[in-house]
Amino acid sequence: MRTEHLYYFKCLAEVLNYTQASKLLYIGQPTLSAAIKNLEKEVGATLFVRSKGSRVDLTEAGTCFYDQVTLSLSTLEKGCSIAQELDGSVQKTIRLGTLFAMQGKAWSTAVAKFRKECPVDFSLETQYAYTPDMLRKLRAGALDVAFCSRMPGDHDMEHVYCWSLPLVLAVHKTHPLANKKEISLNELKGISIFTYNKQSSVSPKLEELVDGYDLDLKRNYLDDLCMSSFVASDPDSVALFCYSFLCDVYDELVCIPIVEAPRDFHLMYMTYVKDRRRLKVVQEFIDFMSEYLTTDEYKKMHEEQHSFWMRKA
Repeated sequence: MRTEHLYYFKCLAEVLNYTQASKLLYIGQPTLSAAIKNLEKEVGATLFVRSKGSRVDLTEAGTCFYDQVTLSLSTLEKGCSIAQELDGSVQKTIRLGTLFAMQGKAWSTAVAKFRKECPVDFSLETQYAYTPDMLRKLRAGALDVAFCSRMPGDHDMEHVYCWSLPLVLAVHKTHPLANKKEISLNELKGISIFTYNKQSSVSPKLEELVDGYDLDLKRNYLDDLCMSSFVASDPDSVALFCYSFLCDVYDELVCIPIVEAPRDFHLMYMTYVKDRRRLKVVQEFIDFMSEYLTTDEYKKMHEEQHSFWMRKA
């Protein structure tokens, strides 16, 4: 099995289009088609089914194979990087995944401090994604560290607490509820409310909180920024989500604390895969952040952010 054929497969599995994959790989489409046919013969399973034109879809076997190929190629690349690092010839890169909601002063200050104290030059590659995507990329080796929430079944990960977000009811500034300083879930009966869908990392704790309140929840969204934009543009819309500094983009938005929800309703963590060999600079980043996130300096910034929001609310 040729390594380049695995890279061809991975590319095609991600774009699901022979024409696009060929362009990305700088090879002819016949070459790609022949490589995939040979790979399917070696694997002993059909990995793709033709769709319309040059489009394809992964089979169930192809989806399973993709996960393992991604992990294998990442392990191979990391092995090369570690060998080069030990030889002193590697370009040191930390691949970070993060939620947009983490990109506040405290997080940025922590990363900046590590950059200043790190004895070696390194590059920082940042990817923005939702928690389920980041956990998948961590397992596949596409990320080294992620700043995200927890999800059921993530026991293969190490989690270092770093931030929390309060649960709020978001309304337009002209809404009848906009003048309230806090609100109980009991007051929301009969109101149609947008909130997170079942795939969101917030959903399990939210479902536990609202159980028994008979609320009319429209579970359509993955992120608070999207809900914020809809509420800010529609005086009749109401949403239940976690407040972050991103909400401050909309002057029309009013966020009201939920009485039944603790202030640290939604917890976020620095997350990485357990028992995995890493580049030295990545391990140094994990060690530094694990210590810095417990310092009084960092805790003070976190508390100041919460206090600012409570004054604002």
